[in-house]
Amino acid sequence: MEFTVCRVNLMDRASLITFATVVLFLLPSGCQSQAPASPKPSTAVIPVEVQPATSRIVVDYREYTGRTAAVNAVEIRARVSGYLIQSPRSGRSAASGSVDADHNVLHAVQVDEGEAVKTGDLLAVIDPRPYELALRQSQGSLDAADARLRQAQQDLSRSDSLLDKKAISQGEYDKAVAAVAELQGQIENLKATVARNKLDLEFTQVRSPIDGLLGRSLVTNGNLVNADSTILTTVVSIDPIYVDFNVDEQSVLDYRSRMLEGKVKSARDTQIAIRLGLANEAGYPHEGTIDFVNNRTDPDTGNTRIRGMFRNPSGILSPGLFARIQVPFTAEYQATLIPTTAIGMDQQGRYVMVVGDGNKVARRSITPGELKGNMTVIRKGLQPGENVVTSGLQKIRPGSEVRIETATEELGGPQKSAETGDSK
Repeated sequence: MEFTVCRVNLMDRASLITFATVVLFLLPSGCQSQAPASPKPSTAVIPVEVQPATSRIVVDYREYTGRTAAVNAVEIRARVSGYLIQSPRSGRSAASGSVDADHNVLHAVQVDEGEAVKTGDLLAVIDPRPYELALRQSQGSLDAADARLRQAQQDLSRSDSLLDKKAISQGEYDKAVAAVAELQGQIENLKATVARNKLDLEFTQVRSPIDGLLGRSLVTNGNLVNADSTILTTVVSIDPIYVDFNVDEQSVLDYRSRMLEGKVKSARDTQIAIRLGLANEAGYPHEGTIDFVNNRTDPDTGNTRIRGMFRNPSGILSPGLFARIQVPFTAEYQATLIPTTAIGMDQQGRYVMVVGDGNKVARRSITPGELKGNMTVIRKGLQPGENVVTSGLQKIRPGSEVRIETATEELGGPQKSAETGDSK
């Protein structure tokens, strides 16, 4: 009896499994119908901005850094010894005058520390009284010698007539001639002494030998200064002004190679225009020329020192300022330029997206050159007039159809010379 029950249960289970299999087989494939379809390429037209590549005459530049330097930098030294009674004023203090032996005001220093001065401006005064006395003394000695010479010449004239009459000997006559010659020599020496004393008196008034900017006073009033050793102040010229910078060895060799090929000119044969910008200035607003190229390369650094000269009528350039210098490295040539924003980069290198027929875009590999403000020279891969995408690069792929929108920035207008340095 137990055996029969087990058999019935096994048969029921088998029937259930068979029934479930049939039902599952007959059911529609719901999972398959719910599976997402594979994405199709988007056919939406993508709005982008484009600009045509333009052709322009440009010059390639190399950029260096340097320092401005004065053409003339003078240490104002005392040329005579004595006590300093006037020096350049500190701030706007009242000027006091130099005094003569009777304590009368003779001259007054009218310049302040740091001011612009002209050649001949009075900078300092050394007590002139000892030199005035020396001048009067030497002048008196000269006057006395002149009187003695006139007397000796009269004696010689009388000796001439007496000698003709055999009233004096030849020896006495020769003594009269010698006396005149001796006094003439003394007078020449005394004239030199007077001239020297006049010069010393003139040197008590210390004047600027150049136009420029006055430095601070290094000696204050009342101090003893020594001739040729005491520095009173300094003056540096500012117009024109130099800028010194170093050029690396590779650039020097490259430039010489171009020069031998006739592509550029030597700085020693012609004036080469260069540009300068200060740390707070955009671009290179100051124009000058190369003034000097050193005749050797520093073996320790591999650099060659070059000096430029710049007009500086406004005085904005002063010695010691950091400067950026732009030096032409090529002659003028016709170049293709596009906005720098149009250039992309991937694993294959630099590229642009060019809009062609049917507003379809294509990837184009390029070889970029120098930056020209917000533009870049394209050396290879693009022709003038071809339209390149300048915005929306991240939204497009090769083959995408685009809708051209008005660009926010026009290409082809002249770049500011201060920024590019090569616009024509």
